[in-house]
Amino acid sequence: MIAIMIVSLGALLHVAVTYYKHEPWDEYLTLMGNVELGSCRVVWLSLANYTNSPVPDNTILSTNLQKWQNNLSKIYPGHGIALNYTTAEGSRNAYGTTLSYSQGLSRTWQVPSSTSAVNASFSLNVNSIGLTGYKFTSVAFLNLKIISASTSTNEITVTVKRENLDPVSGLKKENFKVEGQSITKVAQNYDSQYVIVYIIQCSGTFSLPVTVKVWDTRGILVVARYP
Repeated sequence: MIAIMIVSLGALLHVAVTYYKHEPWDEYLTLMGNVELGSCRVVWLSLANYTNSPVPDNTILSTNLQKWQNNLSKIYPGHGIALNYTTAEGSRNAYGTTLSYSQGLSRTWQVPSSTSAVNASFSLNVNSIGLTGYKFTSVAFLNLKIISASTSTNEITVTVKRENLDPVSGLKKENFKVEGQSITKVAQNYDSQYVIVYIIQCSGTFSLPVTVKVWDTRGILVVARYP
């Protein structure tokens, strides 16, 4: 009995070792990672297009994801890739604020603390490796808060935050625009409350209310108004 068990176990281990040795797991992981990264980039690009359009198109995210969904079979032929998605709808709490989504897109502007956001969830099947139901979510969030605006010094102090309320650093003068004004300098400073603040120096005297725009490195736009 013991001998039979040893022989059977040896055969089973041989099959398992042979299978795992020859399966290209690194290739599968790379494929899944590329699909997830590509999906996230489509989501971010859709939010950038949505926020920069003079006439916002609430269908742009779904349109772009449908194209990405169709192109995957051409990019990875023979893998049997099926990517399904859902976009956020209605009010959702995120990062201490309530976001109102329409087809995955949200835009709350023209207030002192303004936000642009996108939210989409995915389910990935890869038939060639028997993978079903691999789930991931892609979100993008950008908040511009005008902390203060001084008409005597022509300075506007703002903070810019992204997902998880992480401060956005490294923004330059080209990333900001003050309506009706030319910007002479943008300085990034440390702040004990906000961690990173930007002080925008305008060339001329402005009056309140004042409108400020910011673009992050992904091209996502937010427009805030103070007070």
